[in-house]
Amino acid sequence: MISLEPISIVLPVYGRPELLPEALNSVLQQESSQWQLLIADDGSDQQTQALLQQWINSHDNGRIDWVRRPRNLGLFANLNRVLQDIDNKWALLLCSDDYLHPTAITTVQDCRRRWPEAGLILSTFDSINSDGSSRPPDSALHHDQVSRSTALISPQRLVPKLLELGSLNGNLTGMAFSRSLWQASGAFREDWRHAADWEWLLRAAEQGPVVLNRIPMASVRTHEAQLSNSNRRSGHELVEVAEVVRRLRSHPLLAEEPRRHQWAAHVMQHQLWNLIKQIPRHGTGPLIEGLRSIRTSSGLRRTTMSLLKSAPTRLRK
Repeated sequence: MISLEPISIVLPVYGRPELLPEALNSVLQQESSQWQLLIADDGSDQQTQALLQQWINSHDNGRIDWVRRPRNLGLFANLNRVLQDIDNKWALLLCSDDYLHPTAITTVQDCRRRWPEAGLILSTFDSINSDGSSRPPDSALHHDQVSRSTALISPQRLVPKLLELGSLNGNLTGMAFSRSLWQASGAFREDWRHAADWEWLLRAAEQGPVVLNRIPMASVRTHEAQLSNSNRRSGHELVEVAEVVRRLRSHPLLAEEPRRHQWAAHVMQHQLWNLIKQIPRHGTGPLIEGLRSIRTSSGLRRTTMSLLKSAPTRLRK
């Protein structure tokens, strides 16, 4: 068996001390010892820093590093700084409100051995609620439409799926990639708060084949305090999603795909619905402003028709 160097598990942290221990302990519970943990503390409060200090004092085994930012940079700027400095060739991302399964490192290393030409591994994950209970596996439903078993996916297949199905992973946790791919694709967009991972995934997929791993190796938590909810309320989600959709709809690998306009409208009808739901609280201002992004990304008419087609499903929910 080919011996591979350890993987840097990158854990970006900004508060959430109540969830952190589960994420941290999941690293210690790895059945493989081929890991190093890099905690990227993005200007957390004293309570979170005290928790981290206590945990490191109790568990430091020479494979744990703690980088402390003097001020908050934001998730993607924080990640970029860490990825510039890691010593290992590969990184595995773990968000502080999620946790890894004991087989995570073993699974990544197995995929690397089987497909050495791939610089990125996307993995199906288990979905959980805020209390840790199970919820429908969102990533599995999307990944089934790409491949029902672990496989190497070409750019010609993956890039269209990024428009048809959206970000595919929808979360940073469990995303593993080589530092050389990150450098070739370019850093995450630091001026974005929501869809920078989706936008980067598009650039990474253009570089070469990607492994889609169908063995869940993490549990990803959905809760009210997660970043995506605040991005939706602030409007960052709409603008960023619209830009990725616009780029995908005009991408050369979708030039011969007649369904690209339909897919774009389907993605953006969710954004249109979010705008409509805000009217009782915020008036029509956000709707009028948001329509500009929808118009340039997917077209108002197509998006409105897509929203109307989805109305029966929404009403049933």
